[in-house]
This record gives sequence, C-alpha cells and structure tokens, in this order.
Amino acid sequence: MEYNELMQGFAAKFGVAELEMHEGATVLDMDNMTVGFVHDPVEDAVMVVVEIGYPPPDADGPFGGVMLKANYLFGGTGGATLCQNPETSAYAVMRSWPLQLLDVDTFAAAVEKLVNTAETWKDSLSGSAEAEEAKEEMDEEFENALSHGQLPGSLSSNGFLQV
Repeated sequence: MEYNELMQGFAAKFGVAELEMHEGATVLDMDNMTVGFVHDPVEDAVMVVVEIGYPPPDADGPFGGVMLKANYLFGGTGGATLCQNPETSAYAVMRSWPLQLLDVDTFAAAVEKLVNTAETWKDSLSGSAEAEEAKEEMDEEFENALSHGQLPGSLSSNGFLQV
C-alpha cells in the first residue's frame, strides 16, 4: 500500500474530512495526543511519533532509568521506542512499520495501541513512582506475550509480525 493511500484511508476511518500532508508528513490530534506521521521513503515505511511531554526533575535519575529499561526488548513500550527530540527536548513514543505489511485496519489498530502506550507514559511523567508502576504493568504484559509464544511488541494477531 502506498503512504498517501494509507493515510487517506486512515483519516477516513477516523472521520477526518480533509487530511493535510506536507512533504510526506502529517500531524493529527488523537485522544488529545499530538500524533505525527512521516513517510520514510528509504525504508518505505511509516513512522509514527507521539509526544508525551518534557523531562521531569528526576529525568537523569530514577525516571530516566525506568525509560531506558522500558526500551530493552521493548518490554515496557509495546514494541515502540521511548526517545527524546534533540531539538525540543520533549519525550516521545515512536514506532515504524513497513508499508508493505499494512492495510488501513491493521494500521489503525497499531496506531491506537501506540497512542494508548503513549498515554500511559505521559501519565507517568507526573512522578517516577507512577512510572515504576507503569513499567511493572508493561513487564507483566511482556511476560504474558512471551508465555503465549508471541514476540514482544508483535502484531502477529493482526496479520504481521515485527522483525
């Protein structure tokens, strides 16, 4: 599926009347979260970035450590990556999917899951104790997926598998 076709179908599914794309990128508001979509022509993939906020006072302490641990084997991120925008210093949750593996419904489900993950991390920015609780919950989901033969962060139940 082509990027423009995927994004037009995605917008129609969520009732966006007119989708404005600028040089292979667009931004939408989903569940009060700003979600950016970017076409990567080299990998022929779509990258989705959800900004979750700015570093808390303990970003170099316990909270920063929790975020790094969550990236390990994608155990606390559902297959996404926690990162920091080098230009704005904002934290974000980010994921990329090859276009050849996507259809509108699969992509919509994957983006919804990513936005839910971002909401969890955004909520955890209010305090590192909450971040630790969120990490523990995600670790449980991670272990549960492994015990059912799924790879961490995979969307195998939706017809494709992250590799």
